[in-house]
Amino acid sequence: MNLRFGKNLFRMLSVFMAGLAAGSTQFASAQRIDTLINNYGAKYPQERIHLHFDRHNYAPKDDIWFKAYLVSGIMPDQLSKTLYVDFSDETGKILAHDAYPIANGATRGQFSVPDSIRGNLIHVRAYTKWMLNFDTSFLFNQDLTVIQPASKRIKGEPPATVAKLYFFPEGGDLIAGLNTRVAFMAENQYGQPVKVAGVVKDGDGKEVATIKPEHDGMGSFHILANADATYTATWTDDKGESHTTSLPKVKPSGASIVAKPTLGSTLFAVQRTENAPENFKTLHIVATTYQQLVYMANVSLKDKSMVSGAIPTAAFPSGILQITLFDQAWKPVSERIVFVNNGEAEFHPEVGFSKLSFDKRGQNEIVVNVPDSVPANLSVSVTDATVGADSSSNLISRMLLTSQIKGRVFHPFYYFSDTTDAIRQQLDLVMLTHGWRRYNWDRLMQHEDPKITYPADTNYLTFSGKVYGASPAQIAASGTLVAITKSKQDTAGRFIMVPLERDGSFNDHNTIFFDSLQVYYKFAGKKNTMERTATINFMPDRLKSPGEVKMDINDIIKARVYDTTGLAASRRLYDQYWAATHMETNLEDVKVTTKAKSPEEKLNDKYTSGLFKSDNGYTFDVMNDIAAQGSFNIFSYLQGRVAGLQISNAQSGTPSMTWRGSSPSLFLDEMPISDASQLSNISMNDIAMVKVFRPPFMGGFGGSPGGAIAVYTRKGGDVQREKGEGMPHKTIAGYSLIKEFYVPDYLSLTQDRSKTDVRSTLYWNPLIMTTPQDHELRFKFFNNDITKSYRIILEGMNSEGQFTHIEKVIQ
Repeated sequence: MNLRFGKNLFRMLSVFMAGLAAGSTQFASAQRIDTLINNYGAKYPQERIHLHFDRHNYAPKDDIWFKAYLVSGIMPDQLSKTLYVDFSDETGKILAHDAYPIANGATRGQFSVPDSIRGNLIHVRAYTKWMLNFDTSFLFNQDLTVIQPASKRIKGEPPATVAKLYFFPEGGDLIAGLNTRVAFMAENQYGQPVKVAGVVKDGDGKEVATIKPEHDGMGSFHILANADATYTATWTDDKGESHTTSLPKVKPSGASIVAKPTLGSTLFAVQRTENAPENFKTLHIVATTYQQLVYMANVSLKDKSMVSGAIPTAAFPSGILQITLFDQAWKPVSERIVFVNNGEAEFHPEVGFSKLSFDKRGQNEIVVNVPDSVPANLSVSVTDATVGADSSSNLISRMLLTSQIKGRVFHPFYYFSDTTDAIRQQLDLVMLTHGWRRYNWDRLMQHEDPKITYPADTNYLTFSGKVYGASPAQIAASGTLVAITKSKQDTAGRFIMVPLERDGSFNDHNTIFFDSLQVYYKFAGKKNTMERTATINFMPDRLKSPGEVKMDINDIIKARVYDTTGLAASRRLYDQYWAATHMETNLEDVKVTTKAKSPEEKLNDKYTSGLFKSDNGYTFDVMNDIAAQGSFNIFSYLQGRVAGLQISNAQSGTPSMTWRGSSPSLFLDEMPISDASQLSNISMNDIAMVKVFRPPFMGGFGGSPGGAIAVYTRKGGDVQREKGEGMPHKTIAGYSLIKEFYVPDYLSLTQDRSKTDVRSTLYWNPLIMTTPQDHELRFKFFNNDITKSYRIILEGMNSEGQFTHIEKVIQ
């Protein structure tokens, strides 16, 4: 059995028996906090986000491709249906405020870097509406580097670094009379570790500890503090400059908890001072992980000043374990976080090349294999290895570590690169130097719930709104909103009729759209004049753009690419890329302007929108296919035409279909339907086109593991509708348009070969779905004109909430 997902894992409550304080009052309080914590976790689940980018360095005009993964607790997120992604420049100005539909804890998208962008970074912030109700420091934030052309590069040397030293007593406080471990962290203004050396002295100038980092500017020492004493550190940084830093003030009395994580358990000790007040002699220990109570104990220190024990963690999920010490009245007095790593949070696919070529425009084939019985959702990028990559953070380190603590962690993935004792001890230094407080214990004890300003997006964004400026009688008399919608892709437009509620609100739950719509509307009823006085607020559930985000000046400086000799090789490579992409038409443009569109492509442009434009499948021009007119219905027409699609009862009863072990989703004019007979009853003369999408189909908003069949009915004479003179209209936004990554096919005779190919991302696929029956997949791509080494990065998670990250350089 997988430890991460053992039965009733979070209901396991270990009780430390040594020194257990008996009594009905304490037992009642223990039950109370058990209920409070678990109820809080159930009512206010916390979501975590990671974005896998195709790379981390971009030039103006490049496309940024990403795949988003969302988790709640230890499983793929099922709470929110919409992800918001803000792209901003270094001034904080929002360049794009996009919304994407979430299915099975994942979604995807892209952003085109403006050619006119100034500065050296694109800041990406991703979140759900639900996450805005809580501490926003837990939103996903990341800076991507923008490589500017030589004429815009910053001359000279970067600003000098400034070192700072911070101290963190274990448990939270430096307490007189207690031998306390004090962790420290030395870093510069950019969050990078600094090598320091120094000593700690008391008020009399006596040396009591040595400052010597153990890893990345972090270390620790022990100190037996005296009451009313002050302690000061004298230290030098990596440039030899001298500094002094005061340690936290010493508390005259108190209690504290210390911990040491080991394989299978976390050892702890509770200690108090001899002069501790009475309420510190009966204490309570509570341990939580992922907002669930996993350990609780009552500790008696009436006759002793210290007691020790162990929390069994072998069956806990990997992640942050928060251990809080309460006094007799259940007031928090000390806290410690440790990291539990049982190794069960990862799974291990295989990825490699079955065909490898570094020739100019040579053909390659990637093989992805998930030798497991658990379905997986993956994304893969192949880039020019010389472009470089930021491998310091990834899906594993984000989901298990950095999304759960405050403050920055330098190179977080390092702590998951191995399971040696040395790395475990170094990771514990990260726990000691980075605060984590998911609970406000005082408010929790007082049953004060957090203020919920943003309800969770438990449904997808649909065509919705509310009428203002009309009386209830007018709304009741009308009863219906009649709208004509037109998108950039849909030249003929569509009619929507949606009933009005008594308060003027409306929602067509079957209309989910991408990009923007031009909406012309009127109200039903003879001689209805509501549109003259009434206004409509469309799409009220879609968050408005914040306009700007607050940027840290140090992040802006850190992202700058200074014109120094150390960056000469990187500059030359990007100069080559930049010159080609700006002086020549890129490959995607060549494809669009030189290749004549087939009848199927013209139909696709005319009838489809959003994810339905995908070419991952089959398109049938039913209007111009003689065989279609002789078919009994659409299912008999499709029989034998799509490899792997099995159709039963095509001409009698209710048709049924299977593809790769699952049933395909069905759509009529891109509206989901559940009854196949709705399609089988449509006359073939009324059908213009049918598209069959290979599994999985993300347009189904549930992953559609069996693919999808989308039937499109003919539009009235293919004549564009009249807009309606004088009708009020508005432009509204739905989900952001999702583009398909363009992969050139140099084996095709229609592929233009006259343009220089300098793609730095050679292949990007965010829709790799494996099943037990279909766990080995192959993908082809072609090299560009100059690349001689590939970097391949595979990330993803499976249906049990396990993560993977694989990075290889092939040369």
